[in-house]
Amino acid sequence: MPCEKFNLKTSAPASTNFFMPSLEFTLGPTVAIIFVFLVIQIFKLIAWYYGYKYMDKNFIIGIPLRDFRDPMTRLSSDINLDERINLMKHMFLNIVKSFQETNVEIFSITKDSSVIDYSKKIGIESFISKSKGLSEEAIEFLNSNKKYKGWTICHADLPYITKYYAKNWINECMNNEILICESKDSGTPLIGGKNYIESFHYGKNSYKKHTEMLNNENINYKKVFHKELSFEVDDLEDYKQLVKNQPRWLRKISNTSSPDRI
Repeated sequence: MPCEKFNLKTSAPASTNFFMPSLEFTLGPTVAIIFVFLVIQIFKLIAWYYGYKYMDKNFIIGIPLRDFRDPMTRLSSDINLDERINLMKHMFLNIVKSFQETNVEIFSITKDSSVIDYSKKIGIESFISKSKGLSEEAIEFLNSNKKYKGWTICHADLPYITKYYAKNWINECMNNEILICESKDSGTPLIGGKNYIESFHYGKNSYKKHTEMLNNENINYKKVFHKELSFEVDDLEDYKQLVKNQPRWLRKISNTSSPDRI
């Protein structure tokens, strides 16, 4: 039986016209779609970043700090100036890191340019008061920031504060009219709460002044006894105890000459 022969070199009839899209025609819309998609994603990322960075804060912390020119003057006869500046900066930095949360706004309260510059470097703003004296500056800070649900004024020389104690402090402030600590010289290293006070006292015996004021105004307060929230480096005895019982941040930077490296 004869076998049919197939011609593999067949071609379409000349009259048949197939549509063959060019690479140039298909690439244009594809690139445009990809470009629009990337732009949308970039805008979403920008919106997320600024939404996270500037989301509503409901708690404010003010850290009064006179200057870095001659800090911790009570230790001037025992510790040289560079060491005192170095220690002050690191204690300040540790406090800021401990309190930093997404809902917390932290300010240094100061007029000193070196403190303002260092505050910017570690990511916080400065409140520049028009008043004179740390007590007056602190109360001006509070009166200017009453939109927050809770507040705290924190001394800058609390070396043992950690994220754990800072977070608990904030939670307690949001659930109490006033929360307060007392240092060994009856100072007030930490005070805060959900009720704003109309006067502030700084220094030795300020704890007694605060509690008398609160009692007179019938404001409930709760005293916190944790050493981590009340131990201040005020004198040589405190400094020796700090050197003997070094917190983690101090051990980490023991070989660092300046906090500006951080």
